[in-house]
Amino acid sequence: MKPAKVSKIIVACVVLHNLEKAWGEREAFPEEEDPQPPPIVQLDGNHDRQAIRD
Repeated sequence: MKPAKVSKIIVACVVLHNLEKAWGEREAFPEEEDPQPPPIVQLDGNHDRQAIRD
């Protein structure tokens, strides 16, 4: 990239950052505080084995 374009991108990022701080907006992608793992499903395979044997 050309230096002039890079400097415009940096200025745009600074302006957006300052606007966000001034307006007090929340984060665009808030982090979950304590994500829960998916539940573990306990399968009882004894019934299937018995049906196959019979």
